Formats: sequence, C-alpha cells, structure tokens
Amino acid sequence: MIFGLEHVVSAGLMTLASIYSCPQTQPGQVAIQTRNGTPKYYYHIPSAQLGNFQIDTTFSKHDNEIYVVGGVTHGKILISRQVQLITHSMRGVNAHCVSVGQITVTLDYQPDVYIATEYRPGTCRYQTTMQHEVQHVNLDIITLNEFIPRIQAYIQRAVNSLPPMQPVQQQQVPQVQEWIGMQVEQAAKQALAEMDQVRRARHQRIDNREEYTRLSRACAHEPNPIAMPGQQQYRR
Repeated sequence: MIFGLEHVVSAGLMTLASIYSCPQTQPGQVAIQTRNGTPKYYYHIPSAQLGNFQIDTTFSKHDNEIYVVGGVTHGKILISRQVQLITHSMRGVNAHCVSVGQITVTLDYQPDVYIATEYRPGTCRYQTTMQHEVQHVNLDIITLNEFIPRIQAYIQRAVNSLPPMQPVQQQQVPQVQEWIGMQVEQAAKQALAEMDQVRRARHQRIDNREEYTRLSRACAHEPNPIAMPGQQQYRR
C-alpha cells in the first residue's frame, strides 16, 4: 500500500516496492500563516430572526426576563494548504521517490457581524451593540494568534507520522500530494476544534446577564425599537 492510497496501487508498483526502497527523510517544517479578514457587516435582518441564529454561548434566564437580540457575530476559519514534494527518479525503472518538503497552512479568519435592522446608525443602541460585537471579533483574533504555536506543533506531529515513502509512478505524484494535503488539513481541523473549546469559554465571559444588563441600561434614555410591552427586557 502506498500512503494508504488504495486506488493508486498497481501490481507492478507493489512488486517494485518489494525490491526497491526509497530513502526516508525527515519531512520539512510546517509553516502557519494567518489572515484576519475585515468584518462583513449586515444590517438587513430583524432582531426576531437574529434570535434564531445558532450561537456559541448560553445563560439561564429568569422567568420575568425577555432578551431581545441586537447583534450576532459569526467567525469562521477557512483552511488552505500547500504541500511541496521533492521527487527523485529511480535508476533503471519508471518510478520516483518522493519526500515531503515545505508545508504551508493558511488560516483565514472571516467574521460576519449582524446588527438588528431596528437599530439605526447613530443611535445609542446601534453604537453599544456594535462595540459589543467588536469584542467578539477581537477575542477570536487574540485566541487564534495565541494558539498558532500549538496548531503548528499539532500539524507537524501529523506530518512526521506519515507512513514510509514507497516508489510511485510520475502520474501518481499529484495523488500522493493531495493525500498528504488531506492529512494536513484534517490535523488542522482537529487542532482548531481544541482551540474552539477555549474560544467558546472566553466568549461566554462576554455574553452574560451582567453585560446584557449593562447594554440595556446604557441606552435607557432611548426608546427601544424592539420593545415588547409588559415584559422586562434585556439586550444581547
């Protein structure tokens, strides 16, 4: 079996691999790049619909409390990878040895910020909601930057654990390259999943009853366009 790629194995190569072997070299270093995208702002969704968005934080409510949703932030990280392979022709046979050179993983952070359409620019409720959501964006960036060394080490361990290199034909090199890239991407996703547990806990410290009460009181002088008569309400 060549790199676990059953679909590229041929009888000829299996015979070849039993006769010839490729020199085993240490894989190249994994480099991590991050790109923090400019937040995309959306103002066309009403508060009632924002309340149906899935969010990472939660808290218990009192029976006499109604929370209206003024803003929501969704931050996603896109993974791209570039795997450099070093190939060497084997003398006298139609086969090549490959080794893993430099691997570059790029993490693109892309935040989407939604402000309820009822909150108009220039109002107190708009400004305080925007400030609250920006806290979430900044926290995502801080957490990602903090975890870069751990993500790099996680992926490097996965690369170093790849199975021994075996001879491959020239036309199979791209398939081997893509398979290695998939292992790299999977390791990156696992590392980001561990980071996400920390990120969620940190966001929970921002989204709590005390913060929502503060937001509501900050604009108590301003009529709430999402008012629900007869109910004590707070913003989140």
